Amino acid sequence: MTQTAAIVDELAAPIPRAGRREWGLCWLMFASTTLCYMDRQAIALVSPFIKGEFRISNEDFGWVLAAFSLTYALFQVPAGYFADRWDVRWTYAGAVAWWSMAGMLAAFAPTLGLLMACRALLGVGESCNWPCALRVTGTVLPPADRGLGNGIFNSGAAVGAVLAPLTVPLLSNYFGWRTAFLVVGGLGFIWVAVWVAVTGRGPSARFAGRARPLRSPADASPAASGLPASVWIALAALTATAILVAVSAVWFGRSAIWWSIALLMFGLLLIALVLPAERFEGSDWTRSLAEVVRMHRFWLLAIVSISVNVCWHFLVNWMADYFQEDRGLGKIAGGMVIAIPFMAADIGNLGGGALSRLLAQRGMPLIRARTMVVAASAILISSSVWVGAIQSNALVVSLLAVAALGTAAYMANYFAFCQEVSIRHTGLVVGILGGLGNLFAAGFLPIAGAIKDRTGGLGPSFVIVGLLPFVGVAALVWGWRASPSSPKPS
Repeated sequence: MTQTAAIVDELAAPIPRAGRREWGLCWLMFASTTLCYMDRQAIALVSPFIKGEFRISNEDFGWVLAAFSLTYALFQVPAGYFADRWDVRWTYAGAVAWWSMAGMLAAFAPTLGLLMACRALLGVGESCNWPCALRVTGTVLPPADRGLGNGIFNSGAAVGAVLAPLTVPLLSNYFGWRTAFLVVGGLGFIWVAVWVAVTGRGPSARFAGRARPLRSPADASPAASGLPASVWIALAALTATAILVAVSAVWFGRSAIWWSIALLMFGLLLIALVLPAERFEGSDWTRSLAEVVRMHRFWLLAIVSISVNVCWHFLVNWMADYFQEDRGLGKIAGGMVIAIPFMAADIGNLGGGALSRLLAQRGMPLIRARTMVVAASAILISSSVWVGAIQSNALVVSLLAVAALGTAAYMANYFAFCQEVSIRHTGLVVGILGGLGNLFAAGFLPIAGAIKDRTGGLGPSFVIVGLLPFVGVAALVWGWRASPSSPKPS
């Protein structure tokens, strides 16, 4: 057995028991995810203020929302790679500090363009949260506990989505929307101090060293020739084409920016897939990418990621606006009422992970247990289809609570599936899949705004997001069991 294989086997071996420190790390990452969602959701909760101050349409506001999601999608790939290769203790701390500063800077943006730039910077920092957190849970928790561990930290998304509507509308109404950005962003620096203190001592610090490169001394030496010329030419052509498409946005509109980023992301993946794997041996990150894109399960989860991320990010970004304007509840009540669906989502995060764990403990194969929970979750999500046709506000809130619960349970088990693709490349896999999911979520946000401008409401958009997760379920049922978890030897 080679030294590299021995290291991989050591990492892949399950930890016998997760202790209080391991679960404590999950709850600390729950706090960072809470802040992450408070920062990102603040913009959705002040949509009436933003649209009024800058005099923009719903479609334009959709592009303000997309500014975050586009950079979040683009930087998920390098974020996943860095989570695998860098000391995750400092990578995580630096990411939270970055996005907290970006959130605070948005409070001082004098123009819509600068506000969008701050939101784009926020997306860069927050792209590291899930790859880093999943790298930690994948390292310190045994496989059977990862669904619950993922549910714990991921439930911070729902808690943040609950706390934000309970605080941001009030702060905005009495002190202005810019004050809300300052307060929420400042909380992140407190988390950084606690994280550095807790992870710098005792057994909880052990994952930091294990997140470094899994390479033998021979692998660590720089390659003499680097990447071959054919790879560099393909990458240069892809980059030049993407830049050309982005520049054309001046004439063809902002949608060309989405297409340029999509071209970069999918082009990079296709280059790594089509060219022979040995062409990528000159660089560690390209070698890792070439391995990942040859895994059939990776492409199955790409479908799952897109289907559930479009749904979740639509709820996060447009649900407050729906209650504030479509339902006529006003800026404060309309913003605060969405706390109810996100409370249900918190239950879904913990319940979805715990249910698959319980089914596995009672003898059901783990993969089947997760798939069953995902399928049941998709049925719950489909309740949002009826939102636009119902007059009762109370019933609409109940239906969206059921949909949010299902979405969160779906995502908790989706993350556990991600960790089964590759132990060595967990961060990179999660980064790419998250990037693809957020890319399509970003593309749908302005489409939802355009639908509202043309139809007067978001009802048709709820139908789309209510049915889309079934596509991900079909991908899992159709292909997971028969597909290999690692690339075939060349």
